[in-house]
Amino acid sequence: MWLLSPLSWLLLAGVGACVAARRRSRRWLRACLGLALLSVVAMTPLFANLLLGWLERPLPVPADCSTSPPRVAVVLAGGVDAISSDENDLSVLGVASRRRMERAVDWWREAPGRTIVIAGGPAWRGGVAESRWMIGHARRLGVPAAVLRGETRSSNTWGNAHELAALVPPLPRRVVLVSSAMHLPRARYAMERAGFQVCPIATDWRRTTFGIPGYFIPQSSALLKTEAALHELAGSAYYRWLAWRERRG
Repeated sequence: MWLLSPLSWLLLAGVGACVAARRRSRRWLRACLGLALLSVVAMTPLFANLLLGWLERPLPVPADCSTSPPRVAVVLAGGVDAISSDENDLSVLGVASRRRMERAVDWWREAPGRTIVIAGGPAWRGGVAESRWMIGHARRLGVPAAVLRGETRSSNTWGNAHELAALVPPLPRRVVLVSSAMHLPRARYAMERAGFQVCPIATDWRRTTFGIPGYFIPQSSALLKTEAALHELAGSAYYRWLAWRERRG
């Protein structure tokens, strides 16, 4: 969503400042300058990594995740980088999708008899389900088809959770959840609202270490991180509203 981008804030601030200057409104001009300053700060690694540090903080893990770990892991699709109608063209998988799948494969290798379930429908109408590309990636990593299941209808994290809850044959209600560290809080909430008990496994950390002077200089990479973090925060707020609406019937 464009409103979640600091570049959009900067553009709005510029337009607003021009209007305020023409109307000689010092109050609105100061507000626009403040918004412009916030936009520039939000594009720095310092701002982006503060948000990421909060989102990627370790989640509490139930004790039985260690004493009696689930046999099924759920992996949520993390997006694609290109449009393709070829189910075998695994080059379209985004970095987040690859890292999530690779972490799930590592988990599968730790003990025999485990199953991996991948959730994710098409990124565009009529396209290939993202879960199919991720299954293909797992197969290339040596995972047999017999231990892989795919959910192919959902288009977002909330849908992932609810479509997984409706799978036939049904999934166990205790599952491992593999996702990007930044995305895991929102994903865990959605899964729990869909009736699952979750043992979280984080991967794909995006926070970087502090460095001077680069941490204070606006960068395109920091802009992308800030946009992603704001998307997670907005998504979490929206999911809580959905849950509240469900409770009210």
